[in-house]
Amino acid sequence: MKRSFIPLLIICLLMAGAVPAGAASIPAGFDSWPLQGTTDAKKVWTIKFSLPLDSNSVNRSNIYVTDDSNRSVSTSLVRSADGTSVQVKPSSAYTVGKKYWLFISGGLTAANGKNALAQPIAAPFLVAEENSKIIQISASHSPLLTSFTVLTSADVFSVKINSKNMIYQGNNTYTLGMTGLKTGGTVTVYAYDSKGKCLKNQKYTIK
Repeated sequence: MKRSFIPLLIICLLMAGAVPAGAASIPAGFDSWPLQGTTDAKKVWTIKFSLPLDSNSVNRSNIYVTDDSNRSVSTSLVRSADGTSVQVKPSSAYTVGKKYWLFISGGLTAANGKNALAQPIAAPFLVAEENSKIIQISASHSPLLTSFTVLTSADVFSVKINSKNMIYQGNNTYTLGMTGLKTGGTVTVYAYDSKGKCLKNQKYTIK
């Protein structure tokens, strides 16, 4: 995925998703990004900038990872030779099924002394089992409408709930609103490849 903040920055997190932020405490002033999903327990994040960074500001105070309980996760940072990108590598594999947060703080600066970000970033990501097709299903339920969000792997081409097509929102994320559903009821989510083959189906109970 790609978003720009000021001419100084283009950050590429190379993953996808869109679910509301979770339990972690987000520092004041941080822009909370949509949830990402990965099946790579040793996922290396690559952050790209349009101008070289000040090497002294590339440290674990300004770029860091926590779990969903705000516990620090050990990582190493590798700045590219030209200073325009940083890789964030976990010291050990992430735990499958857990949610983590990648934080990029306002202390990060460019080599010219200017701030590297217009706003600090908090980017959540969920580590799923290898070969997972449906990474996460979530829903917001009311008596009038149930709004579903489904996060999939990159090889999923389309998704249905029961017989209804979900709407692709980008970043491997699909949404759909449905009426007439009740708490405790179930729906079935189907994930398909580009040829219409069902890769995975999974039941979901409405809460």
